[in-house]
Amino acid sequence: MKFSRPLLYLTLVGLALLLIILPLFGWFTWTQPGPAGQPDTPGAVLVNIPQGMTLGAAADTLVARGLLADRHILLVGAKLTGQDRSLRSGLYRLHRGSSPRELLADLSSGRSVQIKVTIPEGLAATEVAEILAAGLGIEAEVVLAAADSLVRRRLESDPWPGARTMAARYDTILAAARASTPRDFRFCEGYLAPDTYLFGAGSSARQVAHHLVATQWARLDSLGQGRGWPNRQADNPHALLTLASVVEAEARLDHERAAIAAVYSNRLARGWRLEADPTVAFVLQKKGKRLFYRDLEVDSPFNTYRQKGLPPGPIGAPGWAALKAAAFPDTTSEAMFFVSDGQGGHVFSRTAAEHEQAVREFRKLKARERRQGGH
Repeated sequence: MKFSRPLLYLTLVGLALLLIILPLFGWFTWTQPGPAGQPDTPGAVLVNIPQGMTLGAAADTLVARGLLADRHILLVGAKLTGQDRSLRSGLYRLHRGSSPRELLADLSSGRSVQIKVTIPEGLAATEVAEILAAGLGIEAEVVLAAADSLVRRRLESDPWPGARTMAARYDTILAAARASTPRDFRFCEGYLAPDTYLFGAGSSARQVAHHLVATQWARLDSLGQGRGWPNRQADNPHALLTLASVVEAEARLDHERAAIAAVYSNRLARGWRLEADPTVAFVLQKKGKRLFYRDLEVDSPFNTYRQKGLPPGPIGAPGWAALKAAAFPDTTSEAMFFVSDGQGGHVFSRTAAEHEQAVREFRKLKARERRQGGH
């Protein structure tokens, strides 16, 4: 069958126009604003993209949420632009009226909705994990298990002498401590850095644990100054963190941290027991509660009334100020004792006689307050 010359020209022109129009139409639909929704429809929609979701499933979700008119536009556009494998998990705030290209860019950015989580200073690892679980919707036990693993691996590979041996010994100590008291002793205790964080929604428990542990290690490394630990009584990162955790538990006023650290450093230097109430409260889970003389007899390596030196590990997570105080205690202080002054601070004493007098003054103050309260 022969084509006349005019018909052939028309056919070629038609094909040429088709080759021009189809890409233009494709680009138009790819960049055209999507459904705007009803006037009373919220302009932003939260869309969760779980780990492992396919692009096709994500497109179906966008259609179902009224953000995309046709799933095929997104899939074909992603394929042609080489973005068909760029989808990233997370919780995204997507806006109505966005084009398919803009929607895919958002879902490929990893800029998911940020969730603010604040971890106060001095909390135990289990308390930190509970805050993270409540704020981020992750499992507390999974966070703790991930953090335990991260800290153990870091301690075993740390260059300070005896790190690997200490890590193995610490495992044994914690196992014995769990058997003798009801507390859940964790390898990551103290290593979950207190701070205010912004986490992307959908962050995994391991990602969150890694960030907190890495933050605390970075602080310790900055104080180590090439492993020349400034406080000879806490001459490795684990010991410094342990001392700082006791300082954090005792301090009520910021300016007293270095003085409290000095008392404990002075005691360590003389070979005295620390006799720090917070270590007993930690073991017995009596933080903030009254301790009795019988409590001080608890059989635990963390009980500094019975054991000399630092406890085998931290009793909570110290903040940056407590870490600095432990690294740089007040070297001018000769104090060996301190007791509450009844007004939020402490009285520091060099001798036992001075300390006993300060204790008597504190008891008088408390008795006077009880009498006044009775009236």
